[in-house]
Parts: sequence; C-alpha cells; structure tokens
Amino acid sequence: APGIDLSTARNSIGDLKDAMESGRVDAAIGLLPQLQGRFFRQRLFRQPYVLAMRRDHPLARKRKISTADFSAADHVVVLASGTGHGEVDRVLERKRVARRVRLTVPHFVGVGHILEASDLVATLPERMAQRITGPFGLHYLPHPVKLPEASIDLFWHARMQRDPGHQWLRRQIVDLFADRRE
Repeated sequence: APGIDLSTARNSIGDLKDAMESGRVDAAIGLLPQLQGRFFRQRLFRQPYVLAMRRDHPLARKRKISTADFSAADHVVVLASGTGHGEVDRVLERKRVARRVRLTVPHFVGVGHILEASDLVATLPERMAQRITGPFGLHYLPHPVKLPEASIDLFWHARMQRDPGHQWLRRQIVDLFADRRE
C-alpha cells in the first residue's frame, strides 16, 4: 500500500511482549505462547512436524521412520528461543526418545543449506519443509513421534484492536497466510 513501510524483527530483540506493549512492534506471527493477557490472536494455520533430510539420505528411502531410526540419526536442532517450538524437545524427553544432536542453530532459516550438505536430519514444521524441499533437494516424512501440531497465529496488542490501519494490515496478513479450513 502507498505510504506503508514494513520492517521485520526477530523474536530475540528482547522481550517481544514488552516491545508490543510499548508499540515498538505492531504485530507478531508465530507459535508464541508467551503472548497472553492484553493480546488478541487469530489463528492462521496449524501444521504437524515432519522429519526432513536430503533427498539421497539413507532414511529418505523408507516409507516410515521408526523411533529407533530417529534416535540413531544425527540431528540439527533449531533452538528458536521465545517460541513454542521447544515443546518438541519436552515431548521427546517425556516419551524418552533420544536423539543425537550434532548441531544447534538459533533459527529455521539456515536449515535447508545444512540438510542439503550433510547427513543430518531435522524436525521441522511441515510448511517450512514444503518450502525448502525443492530449492535444497530435500525430502521429508511423517515424524515418527506423535508431536503436538504447531499453531501459527497472528498476535496484536489490545491498544491496536480498533486502529483502522492496523485492522487493514491484519486483513492483509490473514488473506495472505490463513488456511481457509481454520
């Protein structure tokens, strides 16, 4: 839209909740369980987690990966602080499913490059895996461990609820990203 400038910020800019309360951040998109109270939310979509790897990885030949295969594989793990993706680690721990973590990274952006050039596997949200399979020659399969789906939501602070410009922005985001089945 004319006169509109967008800037993105990583959740690690400090406390996202404080940044949104102070007006430094207008909206947030993601799996962000810490945004409660004076925040509104609209679900954009839900997605399962999958196990991704390079197309010619030995596990890619299988139709179904067992928990033993999962535990024996070498993993890259995304430690996306400030998000709900850490629930994956908690579920694996509760179910006593081990994994050999060989590399940790702070965000999902570089995972395609890493998987493409290694024998590592990664637990990823399915839409992320769908986006990176083609460009990086990857393959993904259903996750061998029953994990909760990731709910990706749009969040905004209550003070922005009735702002016409903000309402317009939220409509644009929903039109672009929302799963119409939600």
